Amino acid sequence: MEFALVVGLFVFILYGLIAFGMVLATKQRVTNAAAEGARAAVGSANATDAVNAATARVLAAGLPTGAYTPTYSTATCGSNECITVTITYNLDTNPVIPPAPGLGLVMPKKMSSTAVVQFK
Repeated sequence: MEFALVVGLFVFILYGLIAFGMVLATKQRVTNAAAEGARAAVGSANATDAVNAATARVLAAGLPTGAYTPTYSTATCGSNECITVTITYNLDTNPVIPPAPGLGLVMPKKMSSTAVVQFK
């Protein structure tokens, strides 16, 4: 009798833990892709080469196609040039785990990560 009363709550909490882990892993992949994209631009001769190197590395990061939006911008930082790589991942169109009733209230809709590196 007690098990029947507790099993629903237990399964919901277990599902929440799994969903949190999946979202955290996705956030780590997005952060890693932005950092790797920015690192790939180091040593580039100009802004175009830096953006091309960053784009290639972000594509090689293995994020699902169409689930993320990368943004690349170059700017002068001091006497050098820097590249900013921002990746925005949309969890609405590409959920990492099927939604559960009530869990959508605490799940993020989008996540993003930004990395800035001096390349020249």
